[in-house]
Amino acid sequence: MFPHALRYAAPVLSGCLLVVLLAMCGDARADYEPTTDADTQSDATTDNSDIARCHRYDSLQPRGTTSPLVSTCETVSPEWGGLREDLADSGWLIEGGGSVGFSYDLFQHDEHPQRYIGQDPSYRTNPFVAITYDLSRIGFPDATQLVFNVDFQAFSYAGENPTGLSFNSFYINQHFNDGRVQLQYGYDELSNQFYGFSLGTSATASTAGISSSIPFEVGLINNKTAPEANLRLALPDHFYERFGVTRSVDPEGVQADWDSNNFLGLKWHIPGAKALYINELGYQTDAAPGQRMAWLRQGVIYNESHYPDFQNGGYAGSNYAYYLVGDYQLIQTDPTRSFRGLYINAKADYSPPDRNVYASDIGITPYVLGPFGRPDDVLSLSYTFNRLSKSFQCMEQARGISAVDYSSTYALAYVYRWRRGIYLTQQLSYTVNPIPAPKRSPALTWMSSLSVYY
Repeated sequence: MFPHALRYAAPVLSGCLLVVLLAMCGDARADYEPTTDADTQSDATTDNSDIARCHRYDSLQPRGTTSPLVSTCETVSPEWGGLREDLADSGWLIEGGGSVGFSYDLFQHDEHPQRYIGQDPSYRTNPFVAITYDLSRIGFPDATQLVFNVDFQAFSYAGENPTGLSFNSFYINQHFNDGRVQLQYGYDELSNQFYGFSLGTSATASTAGISSSIPFEVGLINNKTAPEANLRLALPDHFYERFGVTRSVDPEGVQADWDSNNFLGLKWHIPGAKALYINELGYQTDAAPGQRMAWLRQGVIYNESHYPDFQNGGYAGSNYAYYLVGDYQLIQTDPTRSFRGLYINAKADYSPPDRNVYASDIGITPYVLGPFGRPDDVLSLSYTFNRLSKSFQCMEQARGISAVDYSSTYALAYVYRWRRGIYLTQQLSYTVNPIPAPKRSPALTWMSSLSVYY
């Protein structure tokens, strides 16, 4: 089985990564070809030569992720006083950022202990550093990249996520056949590679992005990294096929996974956490003059780990989920900046109700990139309906705990570009049945966050 194969392969992969790191400490130089991105905007105070240089660095940004970082032209200091150019000349790119957020239920449902985000005033922060290196400079095939990402996360409400330092990514990404084949292996969160949790892959829209508990409920890692490998094949007519395998999150939950994986997220094996497989078939086109952005994808997640069986007691032999997600650009509002316009996102997810609290959901989110003549802002309005497990509801009621059979949320969000590299997000959401059990009154939650990229 896959976990045993991982255990034997661990020393080999770890040794290879160590060799790569040692090699990177030497002096490696090669020619570098700049690239440009016409849709990325910079402050008017930045001259054309600065724009040309900062676009050049974007080709070194992490590959493969569905939620890319903002362009280096859109960071607080694109050049770092010339240091960024010196690093790029040697094949390196270093970027970073972080956010500080606050949430509170305006209906003032303070409760001790707290049962959901914002029920009491809730704070969070997650600074990160992302580093890439062009491995072709030390003998690897062209278009081979090492990606390294470390972050620190802190939450005042422990039920949201554990607090601590961890690796988010430590992998090699390789392209073959002119980029039509992409292979990635190492440590990463597969949620960065599949599904797409940012609206339309827009980095600035990530804080107003789509949400679903189901992919994470069935085992996708979302707070620490895990060993993984995934392969993406570009098919004719903008279709693609992507398959990945990783270690599941601990079936006992996020906190249990964090406690077991206490070596900065780089543990190879965790008791009870077995192999998780994911397959995605999609269709994707980028926004361009005369061409609207479209990204349609459907996927299957299968987890070999054993999960509690709400209906029959004991444990189910595995877990699984299906998802269908789509983004489509309805209107292009600026012929010179084709990414601007009105979009719609729709999603549907399913997981078996005998072993998952959230059994299915549907959601729809109209959103605008560049509203009110502001090309880097984002406006979104969303509705999500969650169907909760009847088996879980009956189990809780047998224990004398009130439980609900659905949850629904309306949310309005605006991402405001304060200045280059600094974004302020405000969101107001109204949720009926904010937690599965015990039953609680509706919540009107205000969420505010400040994001900085450097």
